[in-house]
Amino acid sequence: MKDPFIISSIILAISFFVILIINNKLKSKTIKYLFLILSLIFLVLITIFDNNYVYLLLKNLITYIWYPNYLIFVTVILLSNIILIHTGFNNKLSIKRKILNYLIFSISFSCYIIFLRFNIDITSYSSLYQSNSLIILRIESISFIAWFILTIIFKVIDRSSYEK
Repeated sequence: MKDPFIISSIILAISFFVILIINNKLKSKTIKYLFLILSLIFLVLITIFDNNYVYLLLKNLITYIWYPNYLIFVTVILLSNIILIHTGFNNKLSIKRKILNYLIFSISFSCYIIFLRFNIDITSYSSLYQSNSLIILRIESISFIAWFILTIIFKVIDRSSYEK
């Protein structure tokens, strides 16, 4: 722990934390935008210099999309139910986001029913990854990823139109 770079990075991180806490009272846009720029620079540096992270992230994303597992499949279905409940009680959502949330629930619900109707043995690798079940798993995972990306895009658009 005698490395000055480690000690200075800890002090810098604590300083950033204190400045951000103080900025909640000051509400300085300069500090806000400065930390936004620093965060973006940090993200760029991670993606440029941490090749293992980028490789493993892309590998896992492609694996999840192309060979999703049953646990993630059911978790996404549960999440889509929670999203439906949230949509039903949240009157502040735009109509396009509500429609998108209803669509993800409808796709998830139908995929789950179809999956159950095929009587797929989830303990058997060959049964779980046969063509019919694999197609259903892929439809669910791709639709959830598309929903996630579109939700982020809509939030950015809504926030930018709100700030104007």
